[in-house]
Amino acid sequence: MIVVARTFVDKVESSAKVHSVGTFDLEDPKVYAQVKADYDLVRETLLTKGFGALTGTMGKLVQPRTKGAGHGSISRAFYARTQFVSHILGLKACDL
Repeated sequence: MIVVARTFVDKVESSAKVHSVGTFDLEDPKVYAQVKADYDLVRETLLTKGFGALTGTMGKLVQPRTKGAGHGSISRAFYARTQFVSHILGLKACDL
């Protein structure tokens, strides 16, 4: 996988300056299985309950969260949880 880090410019994202690019693999079968399980949970929720049922409490490594400022946002983005970011950066193994 490729990871791209952007420099924050402003809240409206008037530009996207790339800070750095790196790669990582999901070679650990347990980590891969958990990322897949997180994806499958979100997919199943969308299919059976709809978009409004997505919450930030879902997923152990990857979570769907609201995107944008304030409560009541209707857009979603996927975020890597802290332990997964640590794994991606090679700082710590994932505790599964």
